[in-house]
Amino acid sequence: MTRNDVRFDLSPFLIHFFRKVRYEDADMTFYPDDWGPGAITEDDHVPPFFLLRNAIRLNRLWATWSQRKGKRTIHGPDPAVCFTDMPIAAFIEAGEARAAKDEAMSPIALVLPKAELLAAGAIPAIYGRSGTRSGPRTGRDGRRTFPEAELPPIEQFRYVTLSADGRIDWTHEREWRWPFRGTFPEQDGIPSPDGRALPGLDLEFEGKGVIVQSRSQAERVRHDILVQHDRGTRGSYRFVIVRDDIPSMTHLREPDGVQEALRAAAMDLSDLLSMQRSRRNRLISAFGQAIDGVDATRLPNTGRQDGGCWLWLTDIAHEMTRALVSGNMVHVDQEGRYLIDTQIGRRLSLARREELTRRLADVLLERHELRATYHSVQGSCDPDAMPNYSKPPLHDRKIYNYATDG
Repeated sequence: MTRNDVRFDLSPFLIHFFRKVRYEDADMTFYPDDWGPGAITEDDHVPPFFLLRNAIRLNRLWATWSQRKGKRTIHGPDPAVCFTDMPIAAFIEAGEARAAKDEAMSPIALVLPKAELLAAGAIPAIYGRSGTRSGPRTGRDGRRTFPEAELPPIEQFRYVTLSADGRIDWTHEREWRWPFRGTFPEQDGIPSPDGRALPGLDLEFEGKGVIVQSRSQAERVRHDILVQHDRGTRGSYRFVIVRDDIPSMTHLREPDGVQEALRAAAMDLSDLLSMQRSRRNRLISAFGQAIDGVDATRLPNTGRQDGGCWLWLTDIAHEMTRALVSGNMVHVDQEGRYLIDTQIGRRLSLARREELTRRLADVLLERHELRATYHSVQGSCDPDAMPNYSKPPLHDRKIYNYATDG
């Protein structure tokens, strides 16, 4: 049987878009104290691009109850992750139009393969119910449920209101949902303040894509994707679509045009992931020579603390960094820091090793234009432990995900 599925109104993808979130918004029941790796929030809201980068860095989309006007729109016992089945061109047009009206949508999004999401448990929403039925009951915990005889609890997360008079009609969003069936970490009804602990859909899919507005946004996303690759995170990204590079949506309305656009937007990291062995070995040797060139005289005579101290390479695209990563000399920690245990001054106090590592960073900058700093943990050799100390490059908008970078 021939399938009639190559049409302008169909797509092999599902799209999860991000919207601006205001702290005073009544629909937001909580905010993480720690959003995720490198997240810096200093304003009264977080923009879509911040949330996109946070999801890529966590490699997860949080499951939520999707509150609107103080009420949950996800019914039943399970929170969910929501997607739209709109083709890419229709999605971008709708996202731009609604964002211009300050509505709950934007064209900033993750694009995921529909077949893989279906296999993971995502399924189309159910719009309305047949016949005259009672409305959902709201429990003390805010949970909204239908009688089991009318809609099985396991299917209630799929329900989307559709009124008979047409005043409430969201069918144009062509929504799909993925349910989270596990335990939601809460204390006194409040979700965990640690963004890393919040459950959801792990993005362990091949062939993912991203939609951003500008080239500068694309470069920051490319940085985040490279970090995920170097950490060994499961899944891969196939493309990054830059809206500013698309002169007209008309081109994206046909299947052939979409495929052409995806080829043009291909996520190619080969220039960073491949290097001739001889070149890699020369760069690793030059790194060793930089260590030998550190001036170890006139060190500070302060403190006797012990702990771990690492060189933190802050330019992850530099060819020396790529050589060291290829040579398995770099540990990428939970915050996305590229750390090397140089063993420099390993029998000295922590304060002296910090100073030697700072001097090594100066040598690398002078000889190879490679930016670096130090990272240390008092009383532990675990780079993710606390308390830790460093001189972080807070000006670097690739390393840090600022909520002010809308």
